[in-house]
Amino acid sequence: MQYLFVVTYGRSGSTVLLNLLNRLEGYCIRGENNGIANHLGMSVSVLAEAQEHPHAKSHNPDAPWFGINDPKVDSWGQKLADAFVEEILRPDPDTRVTGFKEIRFTAHETTLAEYESSIAFLTQYFPGARIIFNTRDWREVAESGWWRYESNMKRIRDLIEDADRRFEASAKALGDRAFLIDYADYKGKPDGFRPLLEWLGEEVDEALLASVSQNWLVHLQKSHDDRGKFLRLKRALSKRFAERAIKKSGETSMLS
Repeated sequence: MQYLFVVTYGRSGSTVLLNLLNRLEGYCIRGENNGIANHLGMSVSVLAEAQEHPHAKSHNPDAPWFGINDPKVDSWGQKLADAFVEEILRPDPDTRVTGFKEIRFTAHETTLAEYESSIAFLTQYFPGARIIFNTRDWREVAESGWWRYESNMKRIRDLIEDADRRFEASAKALGDRAFLIDYADYKGKPDGFRPLLEWLGEEVDEALLASVSQNWLVHLQKSHDDRGKFLRLKRALSKRFAERAIKKSGETSMLS
């Protein structure tokens, strides 16, 4: 069994990517799981840290950390991974490649330590696991789905750009076990998936590429969700007032 994970954030085009992967013969890539792997990864890290605690060295039954040194960290991590495959991924008998895509890797949901523990868990306890890091320009993310209800554009930019830096650092560390792809690479462009398929070692099917590229998400689009129209109006007005204030400030400076 081979393992493949899609690491990204919300509204990055990852569901289109998931659609492509699951059309490949023998692929079973599950969707989001509310960041379960993040918690499993942290539990491995926490156990390793616990065994480094000064009180953990004592073998006295009366010691407050008695017995914490007995568990094997790698054994714990592997058992968690095996249970994850059996209970969460549940690959079909004819599956060649399994995994999942997850969006909960931005700083407001996952600290850097938690993120690094999650990546370590995925790459260490799922043999030969590879990771696709999917990104998108923060401006486009800000105008998509639930992100557009967030009025603080700087916060969105900081979250997305920070996540991108995390992904780039991980991809560099993982070498050929990682693949970085941006939404702009494949938006409306079937050939944009070609390098990814070649990296996966899969045959490039032109008909498949064409069909997937046309299957863009319609949920949470502006035409299907009017709840954000007032927020978009608020943003536009705020921007206009800010521009006027800057202009007025400049004129005042010139007069003085």
